[in-house]
Amino acid sequence: MGLFDDSKRQNIFLNPIALDYDYQPKLILYRENQQHFIANCIKPLLNDRNGKNLFIHGKPGIGKTVATRHVLKELEENTDILPMYINCWKKNTGHKIILEICNYIDYRFTMNKSTEEIIDNISPILNKKCCVICLDEADKIDNYDIIYTLLEDVFRKTVILITNNKEWIVKLDSRIKSRLNPELMEFKPYNYDETLGILKERISYAFLPNIFSSKALELIAKKTFEIGDLRTGVYLLKECGDAAELKNKNRIEENEANEAMNKLDEFKTKNDDDLKEDLNEILMLIKNNNNKSSSELFDIYGKGSYKTFKRRLDELEKNKFISMKEVHLGAGGRQYIISYGSLKKLDEF
Repeated sequence: MGLFDDSKRQNIFLNPIALDYDYQPKLILYRENQQHFIANCIKPLLNDRNGKNLFIHGKPGIGKTVATRHVLKELEENTDILPMYINCWKKNTGHKIILEICNYIDYRFTMNKSTEEIIDNISPILNKKCCVICLDEADKIDNYDIIYTLLEDVFRKTVILITNNKEWIVKLDSRIKSRLNPELMEFKPYNYDETLGILKERISYAFLPNIFSSKALELIAKKTFEIGDLRTGVYLLKECGDAAELKNKNRIEENEANEAMNKLDEFKTKNDDDLKEDLNEILMLIKNNNNKSSSELFDIYGKGSYKTFKRRLDELEKNKFISMKEVHLGAGGRQYIISYGSLKKLDEF
């Protein structure tokens, strides 16, 4: 038999794409109230009035992004309002954000133009209609001036900012906050019954009928609820399916669930590959110069401003890649000692 002969292999998957993190379910369970709230912030645009801006926060993996994108999808399908969703973990600079907006409006004349020049050119196009601009992971933007620019230069819009960190908006420049003046909405973690319901729904999309034993599902639901991140549950479902197929089984039982949970130590919500290139470079710098001060590290790094460099350190600390210890030097002076540390395991977050 050849290495890749799978003619006798049991097929238990109906649609494995339903276990991808970017998959958009047909229904967003248990987030109906939040979706109505988002829609109500957008509705003034239907009457050519300025919409309400919105700040959404809550822990990772509890439906902030999927609920918001579901609203934007319905908006696109049923109105003339232009929805634009931008992931600021990937598009982390003002220029990248503006280029992404250009893609949405099919504006191609961006070569060799500054951010300001492009904004001047696309603002009249944007202002011909109403739009919703959603900046997910907004705290990852390296310079928040782009938020101010969008608030000033785009007339009829709703700006939606999504972050995990409730305190982030408090630290925004006052001139941005005063123009943003957002509605605030917190996404609360799912309870156990909601967690179980969502996993059941995802199983119905991803697997053939009657594949999961009730005990296996219960084990996964309890672990997912304990960790509080639905992405964990999706990961475990996929691992269970892969394990069963490898054994040529047509049923997922407790053994597969336990095997999947044993792999959680290898699973990370964010790893080094997820970091932007500059963050990864700084992380490697810290790894090779462990326990040096931030100013010493900045001298070695030798690029940009110290303020931007410190912001990168804050981001690495927030995501558990490093730790920073503040040391007082007397007469009001202080410095930060930076220590390299690998990511926590997912179940320790």
